[in-house]
Amino acid sequence: MAYLIGCDLGTTATKTALFNDKGELIVVEKVDSNIIYGDDRSVTQDPYEMFQSVIQSVKKVMEKSGISPDQVEAIALDGQMAGIMGVDAQGEAATPYDSWLDFRSADYAEKMKKEAEDFIFRQSGMGPSINHGPKILWWKHERPEIYRKIKKFTIPSSWITQKLAGLSGEDTFMDYTNIHFSCFADLRNIAWDKEILQIFDVEEDKFPRIVEPWMQVGQLQQPWAKEMGLTAGIPLIAGCGDQAANALGAGVSEPGIAFDVAGTASCFSLFVDEYNPDIKYKALMFPRSVLKDFYYPMAYINGGGMDLEWAKKELFREWADSPEAFRLMEQEVQKNAPKPSGIVFIPHLRGRNFPTQPWLRGVFAGFSWDHRRENLYRTVLEGIAFEYAYYLKVIRELIPTLTFKEVRVIGGGAKSLLWNTIKASILKVPYVELNRQEFAVWGSAMIAGFAVGVFQDLQKTSLNSVEKKKVHLPDEELSKIYDQFIPYYLETMDKMNEVFEHYRELL
Repeated sequence: MAYLIGCDLGTTATKTALFNDKGELIVVEKVDSNIIYGDDRSVTQDPYEMFQSVIQSVKKVMEKSGISPDQVEAIALDGQMAGIMGVDAQGEAATPYDSWLDFRSADYAEKMKKEAEDFIFRQSGMGPSINHGPKILWWKHERPEIYRKIKKFTIPSSWITQKLAGLSGEDTFMDYTNIHFSCFADLRNIAWDKEILQIFDVEEDKFPRIVEPWMQVGQLQQPWAKEMGLTAGIPLIAGCGDQAANALGAGVSEPGIAFDVAGTASCFSLFVDEYNPDIKYKALMFPRSVLKDFYYPMAYINGGGMDLEWAKKELFREWADSPEAFRLMEQEVQKNAPKPSGIVFIPHLRGRNFPTQPWLRGVFAGFSWDHRRENLYRTVLEGIAFEYAYYLKVIRELIPTLTFKEVRVIGGGAKSLLWNTIKASILKVPYVELNRQEFAVWGSAMIAGFAVGVFQDLQKTSLNSVEKKKVHLPDEELSKIYDQFIPYYLETMDKMNEVFEHYRELL
């Protein structure tokens, strides 16, 4: 039997899993990440710590599985998409990983917006935010001495694969599921856009070669193979972005299926077969799917899942360390706050990415002495769903002929009956739980298997690898109430953004 390794470089942990050629999960292990918060609004990670997290998690998987290293056919990584790092000529890290949570480049996002926002949206599928383009400009203008040493910019998962393969800086790559985040891409033609590069005076040779997710970029080198408990020479596959891997692993491979990743970043997307970037509202990015002729318009709430963690630690401190905390919190909400209570919550505690409003912050609006902590927690769940409703409105306007079938939900929040019911009722569409977990690592393993011929048809493999476990239908009475709340939420957010923008120096 053949085996495949998929590895996901998440925000809070690196997760690695081993699958057999039937798509069955054999073992999964993780290594926690170290996020570095600076006084200058920086949020970074050490690329070498990230590299070691892959080494150590693969080693754990191999030790636990007990299979022979000779049976591993290929390895592929996925990872965080919106952050960036520099690579020097020798293929070593030239900068820390500048996280998607890092706001130092906010002024450069504003600069790119003012000078070419609509054109960038049209070409790259999304606008400037706290993503690659503004971050690259920050390095160029704020740290020119380091910028000069950077051979190429890339993402951590690609760099780690590159290092495992012993590639030089000139060989640095990025697959096409990540290039929309650059703001310098010609997405339709899978190339770097020379006109945008010229507008912002950025050298094209700072950008990596663009590859297909299933391209073999090299072979596993010693001594990394020995450290991981593997055999040198195993094919290393380019891989993709974490959201693209999640979608593939969850069978979101057919137009009309929507996707909710209820994790650290609350992401909402819809699988489509046409390219129509959101130039009007600038609320959605339009990335390429792993499947080359498809896209998945999406947006995410920066740290949406972290909002729930904050609520757990600050509102329900007695359960903060309990593995049953969210279940207990949900029970209290069902008992003491069974309906919406007149409060709306703005979930953008570190700024809004879609559309770009970097100075927006979290707000509880409309609460009084009559409200309890359960009311506040319920509004946290509702606030994220209201934001999804706005995304869905934009998608329907962009592609009015598309039939919206269902939302497939994954991540820690997928287990919540309350939250799934709230989301289904606000969006007025069924919410579907699936019969498997570990979707990103499975998506990466699937790509690895396709690259070496273990799987013959990537789309069919994706669609057939999952089944529906539970379907949550909208509550019609709740839907009627929530219809009145969505405009309240949107107007509150717009007005509060004006306030925060005015007082940005205080934030």
